[in-house]
Amino acid sequence: MKLLFENWRQYLNEGRELEQYTTLISREIVNALKDPDLRDAFSRAKQILFRMDIDEVLENLAYVRDVYVNIMEGTGVLVHAKYEFDKDATEEQRRNSDITVDIALPLDYDNSIFSELIPDLKEVLRHELEHSDQPTEMLMKDLLPGPEIWKSLETAEDYFTGESETKAHVVGIYKKAKTLKEPAGTILDNEIMNIYGTGVKYGHDDDEVFALANKIRDYWRYYMQSRFPHAEIDWEI
Repeated sequence: MKLLFENWRQYLNEGRELEQYTTLISREIVNALKDPDLRDAFSRAKQILFRMDIDEVLENLAYVRDVYVNIMEGTGVLVHAKYEFDKDATEEQRRNSDITVDIALPLDYDNSIFSELIPDLKEVLRHELEHSDQPTEMLMKDLLPGPEIWKSLETAEDYFTGESETKAHVVGIYKKAKTLKEPAGTILDNEIMNIYGTGVKYGHDDDEVFALANKIRDYWRYYMQSRFPHAEIDWEI
């Protein structure tokens, strides 16, 4: 029992540390995006990829070598990120893994966009930092390129209810909820609606995708309650 308690306490401490790293990295990215020279270069080039100079922030993250930011022209604000590692990587090879953050922004963006960008940025960073802390074997089980996820409803279910993605999605959602000061259950449901919309867009039956979305919702809600017992979730819904 004592060992179980110690393991759980270590798990909670690691989670808090990754939340702190999420905040630090997101702050550095926002500061970079505020730089006038970067804005000017972006308005001319319409797409810029750069490495964040944050070695002092990353030095204690064993399995994140670098963070890259790829900004591209968009009509609004859109954020996506990925944790990139070698397939079947050894522990030593995992040390060469990177996080790339893709951000779509209007060419003439100003500081007003950051209130929309920051919650989404923190969500995707926390998601990918969770992946960075997961064993390679766990990551490999849920490793699918985007279009392959929706090859069938079975592959989508396996992906979204797998251990790796369930944990990463839930911690990202929880971080976004804290940032926005909104109930975690509300943010979770918004993400489930996005999944539902994507499944329908890929041509799957509306009712079947709806049933799958509800199943994913159940998995994620129960995991959220176990990991974050004080998360605001309406269990009557």
